[in-house]
Amino acid sequence: MLDSEVQELADRIASMLLSYAAHGLATSSMRGMGEITLRDGLVAAAAASGANQSQSWIIEREFRPQGWLDAAVDLYIRSKTSHGNIRDVGGVELKWWRRDDAGNASNRRRDLVKDFIRVASLFSQVQDFAMVALLSTDVSWSKTTSTGGTDAQVMSLLKRGGAQRWNIKNMSSCKAIQGSVRYLKGKVEIPNTFHSKLRSEYSLSFSSGHLAFARVWTVKRVPNSRVIPEDELDTLDKS
Repeated sequence: MLDSEVQELADRIASMLLSYAAHGLATSSMRGMGEITLRDGLVAAAAASGANQSQSWIIEREFRPQGWLDAAVDLYIRSKTSHGNIRDVGGVELKWWRRDDAGNASNRRRDLVKDFIRVASLFSQVQDFAMVALLSTDVSWSKTTSTGGTDAQVMSLLKRGGAQRWNIKNMSSCKAIQGSVRYLKGKVEIPNTFHSKLRSEYSLSFSSGHLAFARVWTVKRVPNSRVIPEDELDTLDKS
C-alpha cells in the first residue's frame, strides 16, 4: 500500500468511530456501547477502503496471528495474490474509553500501552500497516492521561502529534510499561524500540466544548530493533 492509501484507511477508521460516538450521544446510549459494536465499524471502514483501492481484501475480526499466545487482534486484513497465496496486509487494535473513574485510570493506561506493544510486534508479520485506534470521551481522556506519576512519560507520547519513538528499556519505570510487559511476556515478541505516528484525529464538539474524539496511530518497528529476551523482560518487570 502507498502511504496515501494507509492514510486514507486511518481517516476512514477515525471518521467511522466518531460516527458511532455521534449516534451514541444522540440516543443517550454512549455508555452502553461496546467494542463489539465498534469492530463492525472497523470492518465497514476497511471494506470501503479496500473497494476504493480495487483490492479484494479478506477482512477478519478477532484474528490470532501465527505464533501468538495472546488475545486475537481486533481487525486483520489479508489478501490473495495472483498466484493464490495469502498476503498479510495489516491489523488494527481498538480501544474505547468512556469511563472517567480515577480508580481504573491506571488500568486503561496499561491496556492502551499494551496494544501499542502488541501492534509493534504485529508489524513484523504484516506487509503494509499496523494500527491502534482509540475512541474516547474527552472526560475519560483527561482523567486517564493526566497523571503526575510514572506513566506521565508514556502518556506524553500519546498526547503529541507526529512520530514518536518508544524505548521499552528507557520507560521501564512506567507502571503501564511494567504491567504490559508482565502480561505480554511469553505471549508475543516484545520489541525494544518502535515508532508510533498519529495519522488521524477527528473530534465531535458542540458549542459547549469537545465531547469525544477518535485517534488512529500507525506503529512501526525501528529497523535496528530487536526482540527483548525473556530474561531481560524479567528485569524490566521489576524495575
